[in-house]
Amino acid sequence: MAARSLRLADDLAVTRNLAIAALSYPNSKMPVDAIAVAKQCMLDWFAVTLAGVHEDCAAILHDELASTGSGPCSVIGRPTRLSAHDAALVNGTASHALDYDDVNKAIAGHPTVVVLPAVLAVAEAEGRSGRDALAAFVAGYEIACILGELVAPSHYAAGFHATATLGAIGSAVAAGLLMGLDETQMEHAIGLGATQSAGLKAMFGSMAKPLHAGKAGANGVLAARLAARGFTAQPGGLEAHQGFISTLSSEPLRAPMIAPPGSHVVNTLFKYHAACYGTHSSIDALSELMASRGLSADDVAAVDVHVPPGHLSVCNISDPVNGLEAKFSLRQTLAMVMCGVDTAALASYTDALSIDPRLVDIRQRVTVHGDMPVGGEVRIALRAVTGEVHEIVHNTGIVDTDIARQGARISAKFKSLAEPVIGSAAAEVLMAGVLDIENCTSVEALLASVR
Repeated sequence: MAARSLRLADDLAVTRNLAIAALSYPNSKMPVDAIAVAKQCMLDWFAVTLAGVHEDCAAILHDELASTGSGPCSVIGRPTRLSAHDAALVNGTASHALDYDDVNKAIAGHPTVVVLPAVLAVAEAEGRSGRDALAAFVAGYEIACILGELVAPSHYAAGFHATATLGAIGSAVAAGLLMGLDETQMEHAIGLGATQSAGLKAMFGSMAKPLHAGKAGANGVLAARLAARGFTAQPGGLEAHQGFISTLSSEPLRAPMIAPPGSHVVNTLFKYHAACYGTHSSIDALSELMASRGLSADDVAAVDVHVPPGHLSVCNISDPVNGLEAKFSLRQTLAMVMCGVDTAALASYTDALSIDPRLVDIRQRVTVHGDMPVGGEVRIALRAVTGEVHEIVHNTGIVDTDIARQGARISAKFKSLAEPVIGSAAAEVLMAGVLDIENCTSVEALLASVR
């Protein structure tokens, strides 16, 4: 239900109501758990961004933009300074380069890698505090989730990469808050973000997928900056005829479900395998099954993995030939599990390992079936060489309600990814700063340890 404390417009005035909702975040008192998870999102983002900064897609993009301009905003892991738009583009692309970042089912994608790069860039350029950045981040994240619920499931099923499309709007909201936009300007920023929304699922397994995240964050920055200068969009850009909702989905127009701030960010799902999230339930299921039965790859005759049908168009590259494609291959990741290859290790997703004869042979034993109900649950039937059949049903996509335990896992992941890049001392400083961001007087000071 809509939050009663907000003076909302007509139920179907979606653009205006999301603008009103967004503007309420800076003065809202969010639940303690929501603040804790938002910080975990940030810490996880810094980890995967530092680890991804020298991936080819991030390096090529950095070199292109660094050769054409400069600005006041930090590029993570490099001494370069760029404009807010370009910094969001580079940092967003780097953060999604490894496909190791967080997920939220409400947008069927990755909210932090699009919203946080925009937040950090604009907050640094505008001299905003950590408290301001935290509120803007959660607002952009959650507005994207609210809109995601209005266009699901047809939007994603049609082939749109929701991380990119919804992310451009969430980023526009977050950047707009940091720039002090009023209600009308925020409506225009949302419309400008919406009209720049793009991203095709056909690009999964290529450098274009992380570019989606970078572009969405940068497009949000541009939308907010233009709106602040008086640049306009057609009113009601989300709900209008041939607007975002009717053009990019087949869902009927309905009122957005505007919950109290913090309601969506607590549903973040974090990755502990460096591959597409669609592979995670299957990886965890097979790992558990083999460990409980004491099986090795040589004991396995065949594996039938039953997944929701949507997985077939997302993470079912049957015969990957490079590390990027391996991240979107159920057969390859399950072969890695059977052969004892660490699916959490970045070094496991290489071109060489993708065509390793042993793994290629093992993955031929895996058959993927898209016959499970939508929702994330998978079923694995393993036939041993002895003829025995072992089965397991599993769903990794369940939010961890133990926030402290989740925080410990994110901290461990952060250290494992950040320390090799910036050293343990700088990593400790950064982690302490992120976990105390509401008391940080300057986002620029927080970013000093990662330049």
